[in-house]
Amino acid sequence: MPESDHSTPVPDLGTYMAADTPEGRSRLGKVTAWDGELVHLQQPGGGTVWTAPPAELRRPTEDEHALIRVLTTPVPRTAATRAHQTYPGPPVVLPERAVPPAVPTPGCATCELVAVWERSSLLRHDYSKAADFRVEMRNHPHTEPKLTLPRERP
Repeated sequence: MPESDHSTPVPDLGTYMAADTPEGRSRLGKVTAWDGELVHLQQPGGGTVWTAPPAELRRPTEDEHALIRVLTTPVPRTAATRAHQTYPGPPVVLPERAVPPAVPTPGCATCELVAVWERSSLLRHDYSKAADFRVEMRNHPHTEPKLTLPRERP
């Protein structure tokens, strides 16, 4: 183990270490680097890289070693898992325009504007936004509502 500036030994690369968090839990990691101040560790089995000063690291307990073995042991593929594996079918070819553009209600300024934005979105190949505009046009009211608020009596 190399020594850090504070005479705290730095763990060797590839070894697993543990650090206690302020919440009272332990955090496990494989030593991947040391930059002179902090030890860089990666979660067992891959994942997020985290750092800690060498003085805060300790050797894992026996239970923590057991957890590390579980997290780093690859799962073998058996005949049963291969039997349920599905293979992709032939590629699906979608038409260039799956849905025709919406037709605005004649004389409705809102529908005309939404139709322009929908065409603009289609030209930019933003089909999600074009669909949003199509829904907006479909849901835009063009008639008086069937239920109205009661009028106050004079």
